[in-house]
Amino acid sequence: MLDDNEMLYKGLEWSNAQTIWVDPSSAGDDDMKAAADFPDNNNGNESSGDSYFRQPSIIQSPDNGRGWAFLRHEFTLPSTPVRKATLYATASSTKPSRQFVYRMWVNGYFVGLGPVFPVENESRVNTFDVTGLLQAGPNAMGVLAWTMRERRFWAYMEIELADGCHMAYGTGSNWKGIVGNRAYPNADSIGTQYFEAPAEDVQTQWYPFGFSEPGFDDSSWPKAVPCEQFDDLRLTPTANVGVHYLDPVATRIDDRGTLVLDFGRTCVGGISVDVESLGISESIDVCIRYGEVMDDDGDVRYHLSAFNTYQDSWHITPQTPKMETWGMRVFRYVQLVPARTQASQDAVRTASSSVRAAAIEYPFDDDAADFECSDETLNEVWRFCRSSIKALNGPIYVDSWTRERSPYEADAWLQQRSHLALDCGADAIRLGRYSVDWLIANRTWPTEWPLYLILAVHDSWMASNDESQIRRQYKALRAFLPERYVDESSGLIVKAPGEASHMDGDLVDWPPAERDGFVFGPVNTVINALSCAAYRAMADMARVVGDADDAARYTGRASALESAINTRLWDDHAQCYRDGLNAQGEPLQHGSLHANAFALAFVDVPKDRRAMVADYIHNKGMCCSPYVAAVLLEGLYRNGFGALANRMMADDDPRNLHSWHHMMSTGCGSTMEGWDVSIKGNTTYSHPWSASPAYLLEWGMLGVQPIEPGYAVFRVRPQLGDAHEARGVIPTPNGSIRVCYVREEGHVKVDLDIPSGLVARIENEQGDVIEMRSV
Repeated sequence: MLDDNEMLYKGLEWSNAQTIWVDPSSAGDDDMKAAADFPDNNNGNESSGDSYFRQPSIIQSPDNGRGWAFLRHEFTLPSTPVRKATLYATASSTKPSRQFVYRMWVNGYFVGLGPVFPVENESRVNTFDVTGLLQAGPNAMGVLAWTMRERRFWAYMEIELADGCHMAYGTGSNWKGIVGNRAYPNADSIGTQYFEAPAEDVQTQWYPFGFSEPGFDDSSWPKAVPCEQFDDLRLTPTANVGVHYLDPVATRIDDRGTLVLDFGRTCVGGISVDVESLGISESIDVCIRYGEVMDDDGDVRYHLSAFNTYQDSWHITPQTPKMETWGMRVFRYVQLVPARTQASQDAVRTASSSVRAAAIEYPFDDDAADFECSDETLNEVWRFCRSSIKALNGPIYVDSWTRERSPYEADAWLQQRSHLALDCGADAIRLGRYSVDWLIANRTWPTEWPLYLILAVHDSWMASNDESQIRRQYKALRAFLPERYVDESSGLIVKAPGEASHMDGDLVDWPPAERDGFVFGPVNTVINALSCAAYRAMADMARVVGDADDAARYTGRASALESAINTRLWDDHAQCYRDGLNAQGEPLQHGSLHANAFALAFVDVPKDRRAMVADYIHNKGMCCSPYVAAVLLEGLYRNGFGALANRMMADDDPRNLHSWHHMMSTGCGSTMEGWDVSIKGNTTYSHPWSASPAYLLEWGMLGVQPIEPGYAVFRVRPQLGDAHEARGVIPTPNGSIRVCYVREEGHVKVDLDIPSGLVARIENEQGDVIEMRSV
């Protein structure tokens, strides 16, 4: 469901902006690459796989160089100062590459990129403030775009002068453009079986440097051609992503003369090379390889485990001032391999100070959150997860920008939790909200995934006290409840398990090797426990919209489910929850970690059983994926077993692959999809949803959680475990909550700094509560 308030008003002025693209007749020959001889072109980096993950067919369109387009336009402004200038832009289509379509400049200055994925069939328009970029006299706008589908671009600039006069410039027949396949010839895709994006085998002798600046000679460029108009333009409700430049934290030249750069953490984007500083006097050729991790032999693994091949080749002439990657690669490491020419080898040997990462990132408040305790491993894990969220937040939450580049419900739920624990500002709230809106309109296949959207909307409301998404999406969320599967006689959710990758197939965990032998039946403990939490959340949101009947019905459903789970799915003899019931209504004779983790996290387990379940989980260890690990740890914290949760999260035993410490030991720059490539052969090292300690340490170890929306009333229940001190800063819409804990003589001393107007309920391990109200 789209918010009608986001629709752009299209009066006479808006209609004057014509949708355009470049004239296809301006394309060059299909093979424009300069020949170059690179050593070690394969270097033995082969993608790994297992019985579930074999080499897929990579999407590859012929003549993908013809998807590139350079567009430009010049206009003249009077000498009157500009009071305000706003540039609106959109393009189509994001579907082939699952990324942005255009980058845009004004007077040579980078403005931004877009658009974000549309929720339905609308066209999402980014808004850019370009007031400070305009000048009296000639001005220019320039666009570089790539897509293999639809190929349409639209822009409109509104200008208000200091004397009150208004001016406007929109795309149309006065724009010029060329197909960019001379500068970007046909190239192999860097994508996967889910998307394609071309390697950028740039030929800089054909690159129109200065095309976004006034005075550029475009006399040989034909006029842009009109295209079908966008008929549903809607403002993008999130902030614009930006490009941030990072210096490498380490560089080295190997004995073959290749330059290896380590940027210290994951980057989404590419590199920027100050070619002018290299001082080349003849053309050079450089092969650029990007990777998330290194090989054992010290080379960058540019054949990724997810089957991407991250390799570009640049032919650079002496006239090149600067060159920057246009699209998105996900990497921590870059290796520059020179061609077998002396000029190329000399340039690469001196390039370490000329190369920076150009990272595409969503706005992030670096100072909003903090965490530190006396356990250094937990500190390292928190910093690793925080860095992962910052680096991997794009214009929408996705599973990973490496392989799928697509949102998923459980992933968005987890990513939003970590994001809001680190940055609870308006931009952060909008990004989570838009991502969830997209998924509400575009659900994926697992049975339990839509239930996470209910929890995500509820979480956002509790963090922000903003009810707008609840009111706008209430009916859609209500339809995600498993009403059609409710067995009225038992109160349980009963359905056929279905099949993986088919609509309404039960997932439980992925890959299958991480399910701890879970046995699927028509009654699934994981889905029943998660449904219990979804019904409770939906009852809260029914009260927000004033639907008392729904609130009562959903509260009743949750209570019936909880009673049935605790009665029918508990095994007194084994002292654990079974995986479910068979077709005859009999308990399945298997109790997985997952059944018990989900019950502990989402069901009110009777007090006399909680220690049994915690012991059962402890004995099994974290034999699950990073996704279910978040549920497992939350259940432990929720029921007072924080000491165990802290130890599991801080596990640094090198023999244990199932830990965040092990992730860091692989040399990756951000949190991984699986604990290790030996467990999930096509794993990627760039999954923000896997950064759950970012919120778990805040909500669990520090024990700060909202009780009422917007933290108007919040709980403080520290669970330090073996740590003797901890402190943290927790962002809220009303300011930061600051906590400091020190264990003294068997007691925990609590220092608390609360923003004005909030109420803290401080709980000790015995359940005593002290209420503290700020003034």
